[in-house]
Amino acid sequence: MKLTSNPRLRAVLIATVALSVVAAIGIGVANATTTTSSRWVTATAITGDVTQNYVATGSISRKNTADAAFAATGTVSKVLVSVGSEVSAGDVLATLDTRSLKLAVLEAETSVARAELSLYNARHPSTATSTTSSKSTKSKTPTGVTVTFDLAGLNAAGKRVTAAVSGQATACDPIMAWVNDEVSTTSTTSTTTEASPSASATPSASASTTSTSGDPSETELKACATARVELTAADSALQTVLAAINQAASGSDDNSSPSTGGSSSSTTVSAGAVASAKATLLQAEQNLQSAKDDLAEAELLAPISGTVGTVGLSKGDSASAGTVTIVGTGEAVVTIEVPLKTRGSLSIGAAAKVTPAGSLTSMEAKVTGISLLETSGTSGSTTTYATTIAVSDPDGLLASGAKASVAIPIKAVTGVVSVPVSAVTPTGTGTATVNVLASGATTPTTTTVKTGAVGGGWVEITEGLTAGQVVVLADSTAEIPANATRSRTGSSASSSSSASTKSSSTATSAPQPSASASR
Repeated sequence: MKLTSNPRLRAVLIATVALSVVAAIGIGVANATTTTSSRWVTATAITGDVTQNYVATGSISRKNTADAAFAATGTVSKVLVSVGSEVSAGDVLATLDTRSLKLAVLEAETSVARAELSLYNARHPSTATSTTSSKSTKSKTPTGVTVTFDLAGLNAAGKRVTAAVSGQATACDPIMAWVNDEVSTTSTTSTTTEASPSASATPSASASTTSTSGDPSETELKACATARVELTAADSALQTVLAAINQAASGSDDNSSPSTGGSSSSTTVSAGAVASAKATLLQAEQNLQSAKDDLAEAELLAPISGTVGTVGLSKGDSASAGTVTIVGTGEAVVTIEVPLKTRGSLSIGAAAKVTPAGSLTSMEAKVTGISLLETSGTSGSTTTYATTIAVSDPDGLLASGAKASVAIPIKAVTGVVSVPVSAVTPTGTGTATVNVLASGATTPTTTTVKTGAVGGGWVEITEGLTAGQVVVLADSTAEIPANATRSRTGSSASSSSSASTKSSSTATSAPQPSASASR
């Protein structure tokens, strides 16, 4: 090519060629640098909070009305609502007179204590003594027979009876007075004193009262039951001593001599007696639990919130006389199935969030029921239990028969090392690997870690990683798999996901992972 003779034009052409060369070199260097630095999509391990949810889809039903009825027998003492009253779920609607119910608990407690004593006696049969100790007392009967008996044993048995009488009066008299409607509204204060050897069979006023505040507690009922059984046992021990004395008297003659000590005894344990005592104790414990259950049902609670529509109970009625009907205020119930391994993590009253199908807005809710029986048709590791979640829905967003998603927090941790879920490759329960990219390195290192809670697109790392380390989310140079061979890892009804709170996060060339990312 022949350059023009025009100096001005020639200078312009030379400058243009030079700029083109420089530009070409710069673009090549830039491309090389960009290719190297953008291969790894990374994020930084941080310290933050992770909340793990149990997520499931359930069916919706609406509770517009509900009838409340006493489960226990008894007499209605108070009706606290009337037609038109506004109530909330859990409010007390009516109560039963608890005197007969607490008396039933007392009798059941006494039966249990007696059964426990019988079982102890069966396991530790009393010794049958044929002679007495050398510390004995002789007495002459009108016929001249010398009777030898253990004076110390007789005194001890008598003192035990005296103390038992005093103890029963102290523990039981105020309760019996309360049962008979003789207790004043002002409670009396007292202390239970141990009977001395000279204590009278009739306790003094200062030792026979107990603090019941007009309504004895379960502890006071049990104390009374124990005192009653102790009196029975003390009397039985005294009768045994007296029977031994009578036997000695009837088996003696004029030529009998006082015992100088020593005895022979037999303490064979009867397996049949022990088994019978165990069965009696088991039945007594079951009766006690039934009595306690009846006492716990002495308050009639509102099953739902709403307005009282009808009241079929009055003071003095039998508990079975009628019901209280409540018209609901728009409460809906979502029923889900929960597997056995998750059931133990849930509790009645636990907070939950319900999201109607097709909606992005969640509603506050609470767990109101967890079935004790497995759902019919489930077995093995797939055993599930019906769980109900109640949600206030006055606007009718949750239609009966429709579906809704439920999220229940089952694990929450704060201030833990965590990474995005896309950085983690699970290798087993609680174990996984992550690729760590060290500063200045061009190739990541595979590191084994232990994992904890998973939620909101984040995974708690309990071991193997520290905050500040850079982890690899993806390799941007890797080929995208075809649809036919791509492995899909989405969340299911039993997966754990939720929102999480993070103090800070760092990522390069990629958005934060979503809760439905594979983990």
